[in-house]
Amino acid sequence: MSELDFSINTSDCKNIDEVISEFWESLKKEISHLLPDRFLIEVSIVSDEEIRRLNKDYRGKDYVTDVLSFEDGDTLPDGRVFLGSIAIACERAKKQAEEIGNSFEEELRFLFMHGVLHLLGFDHETDNGGMLNLQKVLKNKLKPFFTILEE
Repeated sequence: MSELDFSINTSDCKNIDEVISEFWESLKKEISHLLPDRFLIEVSIVSDEEIRRLNKDYRGKDYVTDVLSFEDGDTLPDGRVFLGSIAIACERAKKQAEEIGNSFEEELRFLFMHGVLHLLGFDHETDNGGMLNLQKVLKNKLKPFFTILEE
């Protein structure tokens, strides 16, 4: 059993849980070989102010970012593995979508996927392109959810 636990902490972003949940079912199939049988992921949709605070507190970087992941891996009392938490900045995601000509929903899906890969141990800052290549492959496999594909 897998589960996403949503927390939407900004009034600017409604129904995000529906957008991500629908995408998650397809993404989960593509990465099932990387996932434990039973797990939990927390997803928080936060303001730019909150993500800046998190970025400063946990990474020492005092600026707004789009997504942060906090890997965990502990086993919960019910036997599920808590993979960790993902925080997505709603306002930043909207701005980025506009800047690249993307839909807001598509940007959310991409940021969520990026966060999940971090929870699974991938790190684009240290893995010589492995995570970025996997993101490209996944975007192309999940074409119905992405209009801007990777070459």
